[in-house]
Amino acid sequence: MQEVALESAINSIRVRFGSQALTRAAELPPPQPWPSGSPLDRLTGIGGIPRGRLSLFTGAGTSGKLTLALELLARATREFAHAVVIDGGGFDLSSLDSFSPEQGPLTIVRAPAPETAGEATAMLARAGARFLLVMSDVPEHWLGPIESGANRSGTVLVGVVESPGRALAHASSFSVAFARTEWIWERGLLVGLRVAVRCTKNRVAPPLGETELEVRYPLGPRTLRDFSAGVVEASPRDIAEVRPRASAAV
Repeated sequence: MQEVALESAINSIRVRFGSQALTRAAELPPPQPWPSGSPLDRLTGIGGIPRGRLSLFTGAGTSGKLTLALELLARATREFAHAVVIDGGGFDLSSLDSFSPEQGPLTIVRAPAPETAGEATAMLARAGARFLLVMSDVPEHWLGPIESGANRSGTVLVGVVESPGRALAHASSFSVAFARTEWIWERGLLVGLRVAVRCTKNRVAPPLGETELEVRYPLGPRTLRDFSAGVVEASPRDIAEVRPRASAAV
């Protein structure tokens, strides 16, 4: 009797709100990977960072998580028409220089408050920004819209935090923890670090344990010209106008 009532409720939801309002888990398509060219592709179990899902890079400072995230961001500017940073105040644009990003596809959203960051991330994910790097606290009530928007558009969504709260950890589909094992010195110069990267959560494939990688600090920085045009100062009043910048990149 309960099963009949449940099926009736499911059918009523579909009739009232449309066939896409409710989907059985078995009917959901598997997440598509974005091959990042990094060792993380192996840890995900699908050959790349999952599109349409939240991936978290966690770990203490100087653990290599931000350096790797910047490398992925630079790669995204070369592959996608739009790559966006949601900056809560800790993003240094010059730190991206040596990764040779493309200028046109990159937009930085300066979010003065977590509420603004959450709203901007949700809007941009829904609008189809192909890569979103979130470097800001996001209120819990925005995590659902962010995940839903990314899932519909196939956005690659990466968050970088030291230690995620329970809501953020729950919202993520793929999480890896970074821990520095040793510094790398060459000819008396600090050139990088060795890092243990452990998969702490994987909802896209069976978890594949951990790996080790070398994070090399880029040398010979290249200056980005006229980058201020890609910086958006976001506020609650004008957040509706935040959109990925137009670009000829494919």
